[in-house]
Amino acid sequence: MFGDQTYDPNCIKELFLPFDLIHQEPVSAEQVLDFVARERGIDRRNESSFSAYHFPKVVDESELLDGERCGLCFRPFRR
Repeated sequence: MFGDQTYDPNCIKELFLPFDLIHQEPVSAEQVLDFVARERGIDRRNESSFSAYHFPKVVDESELLDGERCGLCFRPFRR
């Protein structure tokens, strides 16, 4: 979740992919978020230390609502 939207891994990766990583080997969404978190001084393991409006937070599959869709590509999340 970023802001008040939930995004699938591919879309969150696209939203946060820094220019430094564009031409490197393929990287996962987790690698991109780890890189950006380090650059911003954010501890991703301590989600209470930052707001979802400043950096994405993990959404557990059980927290997804039926019919919920990605905030960017609008594809439904599988449940």
